[in-house]
Amino acid sequence: MTNVVIGAASGMGAAVARQLAPRGRLIVADRDVEGVKQIAAELGGDVEPVGCDVTVPDQIDALAANIGELGALVHTAGVSGAMAPGRRVFEINLMGTARVLAAVEPLLGPGSVAVCFASISGHRAPEIPEIMAVLDDPLSDRFFDALIEVGVDPDDATLAYSLSKRGVMRLVRRSTVPWGARGARILSLSPGINDTPMSRFDESHHPIMAEIIKNSPLGRRGQPEEVANVAAFLTSDGASFMTGSDVVVDGGMVATIPDPTAGRIPR
Repeated sequence: MTNVVIGAASGMGAAVARQLAPRGRLIVADRDVEGVKQIAAELGGDVEPVGCDVTVPDQIDALAANIGELGALVHTAGVSGAMAPGRRVFEINLMGTARVLAAVEPLLGPGSVAVCFASISGHRAPEIPEIMAVLDDPLSDRFFDALIEVGVDPDDATLAYSLSKRGVMRLVRRSTVPWGARGARILSLSPGINDTPMSRFDESHHPIMAEIIKNSPLGRRGQPEEVANVAAFLTSDGASFMTGSDVVVDGGMVATIPDPTAGRIPR
């Protein structure tokens, strides 16, 4: 069986790759090809670097064709609202995840497991049925038009981040039945603010993040290794009765963060 980490070039994805490398064949994938080559060289052994942009279906299909029977898939690739325009955020975070899961579904067997990274920001998105219905069909040709029709501005990058991550949680939950029919599990994982290049970049654009960290129950950023430890557990036999859940790894930050959707969508 082959394990796969997507978004493995840096941050939490690289930390997950380090955890999974001792388990056997590992593919480390990222649109940053040089980054995953460096990770593969660091890890040594049976680790293969693959370039993969999750917004390019042909690249996802090529990755899937190289897997064989899927062991663990940890999908960490994503961007924040400070890194990309709103529609691009949806394309990477939600549509990209949907495409990856569709591509690997034929590879599932007993013991296969996926962990898709969401975010605590997704927990703050209100469950408005009309909006959730649009999020539940992320590969529709009318996705962005449908968002506009229910009062969501798809070009609002902050809102796109929160809703895209809520969409990932819902996608995972809907996938449990078809995955379970093949003996496979699937979960989402919602990190808080971590000491990663992406989070540091976000903090430089959103000073409120420093207050969120300060006021959180543990009063500090997470470390990528702390999140990777949980991902390693979720993909292990120790979590064999877990599927469909969203696991929050945030030092309690979700209890103190402001609502990122306030004033941005109709209630």
